[in-house]
Amino acid sequence: METTSSLFNRLSYPKAWLEEGQKYKKADSYVIYDPSWHDPVPDIPEMSVYELFKLSVDKHRDEVALLFLGNEITYAELDRYIGQFASLLIDMGVKKGDIVCPMLPPCPQHWIAFLAAAKIGAISAPLNVMYKEQEISYQVRDCGAKTIIVLDVLYPHFAKLRDDLGVENIIVTNIRDYASPNFKVYPALRAYWDHPKQRIANTTDFRESIQHRAPADVNVAFNPREDVVKIIYTSGTSGKSKGAMETHYNVVHNTVTHAHLIPAGKPVNLTFLPMNHTGGYMVFQLPTFYRGGTVIPRPMFDVVDSLEVIQERGVNTVFGPPTFYLALLNHPRRRQYDLSSLTFVSAGAAPVSDALMTAWKAETGTVLSAGWGMTETNSMGTWSRLKNKQKPLSEGVPYIGEIKIVDDQGNVAPRGQVGEILYRGLQVSKGYFNKPEETRAAFQSDGWLRTGDAGYIDEDDFLHYSDRIKDLIIASGYNIAPTEVEATILGHPAVKEVAVVGWPNDYRGETVKAFVVIADDRQEAITERDIIEFCRSKISPFKVPTIVEFINELPRNVMGKTLRRVLRDRAQ
Repeated sequence: METTSSLFNRLSYPKAWLEEGQKYKKADSYVIYDPSWHDPVPDIPEMSVYELFKLSVDKHRDEVALLFLGNEITYAELDRYIGQFASLLIDMGVKKGDIVCPMLPPCPQHWIAFLAAAKIGAISAPLNVMYKEQEISYQVRDCGAKTIIVLDVLYPHFAKLRDDLGVENIIVTNIRDYASPNFKVYPALRAYWDHPKQRIANTTDFRESIQHRAPADVNVAFNPREDVVKIIYTSGTSGKSKGAMETHYNVVHNTVTHAHLIPAGKPVNLTFLPMNHTGGYMVFQLPTFYRGGTVIPRPMFDVVDSLEVIQERGVNTVFGPPTFYLALLNHPRRRQYDLSSLTFVSAGAAPVSDALMTAWKAETGTVLSAGWGMTETNSMGTWSRLKNKQKPLSEGVPYIGEIKIVDDQGNVAPRGQVGEILYRGLQVSKGYFNKPEETRAAFQSDGWLRTGDAGYIDEDDFLHYSDRIKDLIIASGYNIAPTEVEATILGHPAVKEVAVVGWPNDYRGETVKAFVVIADDRQEAITERDIIEFCRSKISPFKVPTIVEFINELPRNVMGKTLRRVLRDRAQ
């Protein structure tokens, strides 16, 4: 059995990190991955993300890589599309280090665009498909993208912004471009499916432009540990999103190590996670490709469709927020479907309750695994279901990395004491794009990532999540910055002050609640519905408050800062 030191030396882990870890005692809240906890970890190849994908193409050419709305796409076909799209990007002037922004749901077009960009050394900075103009404008300006790949039904947002943003290339695609025309459309998909394909002036059609194009034959020099392959934007308490820069090595590392967790055999992975979320790549689409399995992407989630596709296609691997599993369990027709093919089910992106884990096991007989991670850790940082180290009702142990809990002074805390969670590993992102101060604050010089999350480590090495030190709201797996919602509500002429907090919700985990102070001179009545509808016209649906409470004044400290904790405590 390989030792911890030999494993981490084999992975070229910094010696200074290992030396620091050896200073901690068993009573300290510090844990490093132990190779005895799971099967031997494979080497992590020093190559680009596309080169890793090409290994699977060479092994599984005629096997199905993607099953998209009834259409099977083999590894060879997908690779040809990637090469053709890479050729298009080159002809458009996209080169190594340039940033492109896809605004696409889970679909073949996203994988073609992402891997084509990776092939030529460009960087993807995906946009949330629910974004409105102000959110799109911020991200595109922040990353400086000149090339956009967008679903045609979403193009009107860019029609208004194009000139202001200085975008040079807009590539549009229809959801049916790579779907079977005979697919039985489920209700949630209608908004995309029923949008007619038509030519849009001053744009390039995705499929038509590559259909007869020769695949690009390029030889780009990569430094996998330094070159960035994607930038995933995550909300911060300031309300301004930060782009976490993930290198080729970060992504290759987690593709290989996440794939290492999936049980033997070919994975068949159902996914509906948004592609602006790190989970959309890592759990478990890229690991499924690495294993030569089949990914079944769904552009829109529908509970009955999910039940049907699990049964009909023998889905064995799935990841989703807790709301996904609640939706399956609570559906009145759930027991009409056979879910016995599911062998590797996992939840994350929001806290997973003990009650949900217990209910899932009782209903299906399978264990619902959980872990802890974040965009900055490129998805999973800890895992609760390693082969020889399991505790389902926890966030698990560090997976190929280290974790520690520190107190307010930055000193390692004793086991069982709640403090800030710090994480260190080779999968941790490079930093925040164009935000040096925020990078220095979170990404420490000694390799530790300050997460802003609170938790504790028990006597058996397992992490338990307690709360967030930061004020982010997590609703159905989406990170929501309170200040962004507050700024939107303050735009309403009747509003004097507002504070937004996360409010307990059985289904979403948390929902958005706004405490609103009405302007003194407001004459006509203002209702909860007025505030909600105002927000709905300005920001993405998942950010819109579902509860509005009118109060006379906001609680503040002596410095005038709003005390959100006092407001949250009202939920108790």
